[in-house]
Amino acid sequence: MVDQLSTINPQLEDAEIISAARGGVETLFVILQPHDISIGESFDLLRDLEVGLAKFSPAVQMRSLNAFDGQLRLYGLDREEPVQHLLAALSENRVNTLVSADGSMFGVVVSAPVSIQRELLQYLRAWSFDESLGVVEILAAVALEQDVAAGLRADLRLLIPSIVAVMLLMLLVAFGHWRALILPAFASIASSIVVFSLLSIAGIAINLVTLLALPIVLIVALANSCHFLAKSSMAISAGGDLQAAVSVTIRRIAAPYLISSLTTAVALASLGFNEIAPIRELGLLAAGSLVVSFVLIMLAAPWALFRHLRSSLCPMRESRLYRAFSGGIFARRKPISAMLVLASVVSLAAAFSLEVRSDARVFFPDDARFTKAFRVFEERFYVFTPLRLLVTPASESMSPLETLRASGRIRDRLVSLEGVRNVAVSAAAGDNGSFLVTAILSDDSATAEIAGHIDALRDEVAGDFKLVYSSAQLVYEGIDQQALSSLAASLTTSLLIIFGVIALLFRSLQTLGASLAANAVPLLLVCGAIWLVGDPLNLVTAFVFLVALGVIVDDTIHILYQHEKGDSLSGSSIEFSVVLSTIMLCLGLLLCQMSDFPTTRQFAAYCALTLAAAVASDLTLLPRLLDRRNLGQNR
Repeated sequence: MVDQLSTINPQLEDAEIISAARGGVETLFVILQPHDISIGESFDLLRDLEVGLAKFSPAVQMRSLNAFDGQLRLYGLDREEPVQHLLAALSENRVNTLVSADGSMFGVVVSAPVSIQRELLQYLRAWSFDESLGVVEILAAVALEQDVAAGLRADLRLLIPSIVAVMLLMLLVAFGHWRALILPAFASIASSIVVFSLLSIAGIAINLVTLLALPIVLIVALANSCHFLAKSSMAISAGGDLQAAVSVTIRRIAAPYLISSLTTAVALASLGFNEIAPIRELGLLAAGSLVVSFVLIMLAAPWALFRHLRSSLCPMRESRLYRAFSGGIFARRKPISAMLVLASVVSLAAAFSLEVRSDARVFFPDDARFTKAFRVFEERFYVFTPLRLLVTPASESMSPLETLRASGRIRDRLVSLEGVRNVAVSAAAGDNGSFLVTAILSDDSATAEIAGHIDALRDEVAGDFKLVYSSAQLVYEGIDQQALSSLAASLTTSLLIIFGVIALLFRSLQTLGASLAANAVPLLLVCGAIWLVGDPLNLVTAFVFLVALGVIVDDTIHILYQHEKGDSLSGSSIEFSVVLSTIMLCLGLLLCQMSDFPTTRQFAAYCALTLAAAVASDLTLLPRLLDRRNLGQNR
């Protein structure tokens, strides 16, 4: 999971170097909760597992803790302590071991090479079928990967059909005939096929980031389908014939659709320079899919509109929800604009208070076996954070004894620090004379302070030795910083491209300023919402700004074209389609709350808020900023 987020993060590179120095060995945790058997029988089961693992592969080592007959047995360490002295025993233990406070759960620590972890996981799960074992859960990176893949498949099967069905149902209610669904249905199917085809052709892996290309392309395609349907229905209701209605629709909608699609595609393509591989792949995938989908929809639009208009010779059916929303927002344009501006100012102030914090658990599917095991691990066991340092001689002339002495000095320094336990020195894998210094931190919050001491140590031994260190907390903090800086650069690039195109198209500083202000409002309101809810600024929440910008500018460009032609916005087909598509898309995004992934739910909720705020800003603030003198005309 971590290596999908970043492949060039310095802390991740250090972690990989240290992993290699440990012989490519990683740790798996097996959590057992036996039932209907005695503690002695549990003891025998653990011993049988140790024997079975040794037969499975000599490279697999098992260490565990078990409470038996009032004694605490630390497998592989030849130590026994009374159960009441559990914490004292753990503080002296030099390996990651764990036991529940009441002795009812046992944590088995299994060390194995990465190359055989998948086969080892299968072996452990087959072994866990013994009914006497009760509950057996396994914490391992490969287990999480399998659960994430299964969760993504379940989301695709559930969410995509549900979202498309709800959107098509709303279109059916709005336009009053099933033929109105021809173009949106084609847009949905074509967009989905294009995204998955490009995924396959480019060899891009489907993960929580790259899969976002599908809703991006679907939103743009369905929103513009609404524009086509609304304009053609308005044209035919004005008394024109089929040919004229379709011709007018293509001329009036194709240009802004092309500009908005290309602008969004180019902005997303700028992610191709991003340092983080999945974000880079997402940008290129979404950009290519938008362009291909535009071509396909434009080719299908004339035929689909003819089919729709032949059975829709009456004006388009406006729902009560639409009329209430439209009438209310235009009748109260001035106070709504003032409220939006005020909320944006408050949100801007709140944006500086956002906390940058990562939580790896948001990438875990809620109901996955790994997630349930992780919750048990947090709730029932004493958890320590491992810290590993690799001391490597700077030159071949340096003897192993000198490196060992330097490692000993580093060990002594770490022992003196508060919050550091179980410091040990061992030879690194290979013949390069390097040594590993391992320790356990009692609290993640101590990581940053201890990292400062290690940096000072590195400066002291610089020139003679190279010091590399890593911990899980440092890796995730590094990913956060890298992701946020990369997304900030991409957002800046997107802003320059999108609004640069608007400036070139309309050649008006007033138009440019109005579009900038109108689109800043929803983005700022999202900042305020993130602060109000108490969510941190991380990879997921930061990504909302980049994706939302490319989506909300679509309606802005359609409204700018409407204003450029001198047409009234109130009661127009653009107003109808903007409101309808926004309500439709917000409902579709809210369906994503059924997802098993916290990231998907969080991303969809903030995107829906952004779209709702964007339509309010585009229909109230944007017209006022475009032409204050003709405000009465647009009411």
